[in-house]
Amino acid sequence: MPFRLPRLARRAGTTLMALAAAAAASPALADDYPNHPITMVVPFAPGGNVDITARVLAPLLTKELGRAIVIENRSGGGGAIGASSVARAPADGYTLMLGSSGSNATVPATNSHTPYDPIKDFTILGGVTTTPSLLVVNPKVPAKTFDELVKYSLSKRDGLSFGSPGIGSFNHLTLELVKQKSRLRATHIPYKGAGQAMSDVISGQIDGMFDQSSSSMPIAQEGRIRAIAQLSERRSPLMPDVPTLAEQGVPGVTAEVYTALFAPAGLPKAVETRLATALQHAKQDPALQERFRKLGAEVVTMDQAAFQQYAAEEVQRWRDVAKANHISTQD
Repeated sequence: MPFRLPRLARRAGTTLMALAAAAAASPALADDYPNHPITMVVPFAPGGNVDITARVLAPLLTKELGRAIVIENRSGGGGAIGASSVARAPADGYTLMLGSSGSNATVPATNSHTPYDPIKDFTILGGVTTTPSLLVVNPKVPAKTFDELVKYSLSKRDGLSFGSPGIGSFNHLTLELVKQKSRLRATHIPYKGAGQAMSDVISGQIDGMFDQSSSSMPIAQEGRIRAIAQLSERRSPLMPDVPTLAEQGVPGVTAEVYTALFAPAGLPKAVETRLATALQHAKQDPALQERFRKLGAEVVTMDQAAFQQYAAEEVQRWRDVAKANHISTQD
């Protein structure tokens, strides 16, 4: 009778051979990477802030990597649908994601059933942009400073009415964070989108909202809304006359929407380095920097490791806000 290895030993041998083959293939994959087009998933609809950022960045990455970057919008679930698909994709460097604070911070913060871990299930290649939030109100609201706004809110039995794109949105969590850190009294009014909420701020149906500066700054410059404060560490050069909340007596309250480049977890180190380096080089392009400035965004200057830590801290920060205010988007 021929000698046969026990089943467990055969399986172990097969596994070891597979691992050895994978290890041998990884350097070859890295040396040859990339050898065909790369898909960049945008987990939001076309035309929004994240989509625009991806389309500005993609040509520069194409130039750096020598292969086409094909943008694919997979929207839904506040970014969760697209992010989930990338988390499950092969970790070979051919599926990337231009994610944001929404897909990788606030959605997981408000829904414990999100089908991915926003940090552990991804390789974070680096930050791309940050866009500060603006506190804006209808021009008829009798307040030009945050202190005046707080006093006015306290004079109304139900406080002020503040809109957002929906329960658990970045805008909603920002409102609750500011209420935690100050005496602002406000009632949250959820809408189906930021555009609808902003329309009602402009018309005076609601008093105000927190919104990304990239979309609200042009409206404020036209005089249709009034900007009360920037929620950033320093004043944006695009809005030099609008003070930060810290300057107005509320320190430590920032709310900046970030965009970043992600890949699935487990990316070969050489491929990760290639992509992270390409991203860093792309962000140094003067034309790209100027384009983002005109959109109200700043290019992230943190290195990869520093941004990875920042992204993890953002997840925890918004989880704490959601928990403290009993905010959940779970059905």
